[in-house]
Amino acid sequence: MTSSRRHTGRPASRPAARSSSRRTSSGEIPRPHPPRLDLAAPTGLVDGDASELLFSQHAEGLRLTGETLHGEDLTGARIVDSELIDIVLQEVTLTGATVAETRLQRLASPHLAAPRSTWRAVEVLGSRVGVAELYESGLSEVRVAESKMDLVNLRGASLTDVELSGCTLTELDLGGASVRRLRVTDTGIGTLDLSGASLDHVDLRGARLERIIGLTGLRGATISPEQLVELAPALAEHLGLDVRV
Repeated sequence: MTSSRRHTGRPASRPAARSSSRRTSSGEIPRPHPPRLDLAAPTGLVDGDASELLFSQHAEGLRLTGETLHGEDLTGARIVDSELIDIVLQEVTLTGATVAETRLQRLASPHLAAPRSTWRAVEVLGSRVGVAELYESGLSEVRVAESKMDLVNLRGASLTDVELSGCTLTELDLGGASVRRLRVTDTGIGTLDLSGASLDHVDLRGARLERIIGLTGLRGATISPEQLVELAPALAEHLGLDVRV
């Protein structure tokens, strides 16, 4: 977050990480790899207004502050190397949009409709979202911090190098998603749906989990001993165990 580097495009390809379920030569299971985040606040921005984005479906190098958009269709729009502060989105469509090298601060949206969108090198800070429809989207180098969201629908999405910190999520749906290098810290998750998910280097030790759907999808995740104890009844039921004294 404090790095001075600015992104100029897609991150360079990196060698594939080994699955966290494999053991090292010493027989130990390696620790989960943390997300590779190199995020910086955009610099050299020009103050603009939402009319530029609405007219051209493109915003680059802009700082938008205190704007409210209602009922706008931004399908396929591109927001690049920009900063959005105190923006309110009401019934705004962002299907297939691209948000890259951008910081969103105190975003407010009762319904963020952004399926099949792309989020690359993005920070979302201090925001409040009701329903976030992000199914079949691609997230890479994304940090969400100090934010509250009711339902985050990431079914069938691809997540690489993502961090959730200091957040509250009523429901996080990762059904059928491919998740690689996700770290959750100091975050409460009411319901976590992992049905059919593929996890690799996913660190859930900092999550307060109330309910998990699709326990088989936990394979590839790291949890704490305390979380294992809390999950014991659900695991027993999932495995069909008869536990008696």
